[in-house]
Amino acid sequence: MNIQKLNLFSLNNNNKNNNVNITKFSGSANATYPNLRPLAQDTVSFSGGKVPTIVKNKLFTQWDPENPTTVKTVKKICDSFEKPLKDFTWNLKKAMEKLISTESNPDNIILPGTRGVKSRVKAPKGVIRKANKRKIYTVDEINKMGDVGGARIILRTGTQKDTALVFKQLKELVKQGYKVLEVENYRTLSKDSYVSQSTLENFQKFCQNKGQFFPIENKPLKNSYTAVHVSFEVPGGKVIELQIMGRDVEHFKDVEDLFYKYRCNEDFADEYKPIQEKFKEIMPKLDDFQKETLDRYIKDSYEHARHSEPVSAKTKFNPDKEFLPFPYSLPQELNPTNLYRWMQKLKAEKAPAKSK
Repeated sequence: MNIQKLNLFSLNNNNKNNNVNITKFSGSANATYPNLRPLAQDTVSFSGGKVPTIVKNKLFTQWDPENPTTVKTVKKICDSFEKPLKDFTWNLKKAMEKLISTESNPDNIILPGTRGVKSRVKAPKGVIRKANKRKIYTVDEINKMGDVGGARIILRTGTQKDTALVFKQLKELVKQGYKVLEVENYRTLSKDSYVSQSTLENFQKFCQNKGQFFPIENKPLKNSYTAVHVSFEVPGGKVIELQIMGRDVEHFKDVEDLFYKYRCNEDFADEYKPIQEKFKEIMPKLDDFQKETLDRYIKDSYEHARHSEPVSAKTKFNPDKEFLPFPYSLPQELNPTNLYRWMQKLKAEKAPAKSK
């Protein structure tokens, strides 16, 4: 078998292939993966980590992630996002109210409660990493960087019809004064995209009639990550990024973020340090074929999520049933099902004990 050798952890930005193989995965856990492709550079992580060393830019002063003053300054910026993000999330939930699952309407398209609409402010060191990477060195630039404040809408399945309803309700935020800066459609030129081009153009036209002009960026990634990101400027000038995706994609993305962080030499979240140590032990031992196999498995997993049948919002996520079977040729410690359960266990251990 002639297999093209690729580096799983390369930071290759080249993204030529927009075509999507819509053939369903056969289900064999011992399958091999020909015609392999490298991971995309970034799928926009929902958490932060340690900043790798970056060459100092001659024109600016670099943010130093190990300098307490720098961290304190950036923490103040992050803290300043708390209230505008809270207000944005409240208005987002209000706009989506008729689409969110409830006891009386469990099959509405958005998952119930904080499972369906959630938000977070990025950790200071994650902000520092991204600011240095983009050569952003002022408070105002960080406020407008995007992804410092982030929100998500999680759909039960995410058909284009469902997402059209979401974008219809997003118009309510525009009416309230939230300004759309950009729409990024990850996974385009395919029926597996969450959103149709006509829905995006209709939303863009509505915003133009309100005096808002922004680009629609079609940005398919080689690892088949699927989502729609909408950047909003909120009152006060800060930028908040809204991610729209299905629940299967979100669950797998949370696991795939671990591989992304390892590849970029970032620290994992504090509660996931044991997983980081296991990665440091296992990942360097992978041979070229195993790296290629893992690469293709990640791509196939995102595609598998988009082909999954819709389930009730009441149904608890079961990684054994909903994650793609993991190849036997790879260390089972890297199996997303095992990693997902480990992440849940570590998260529960760190969570504050509930008062009786």
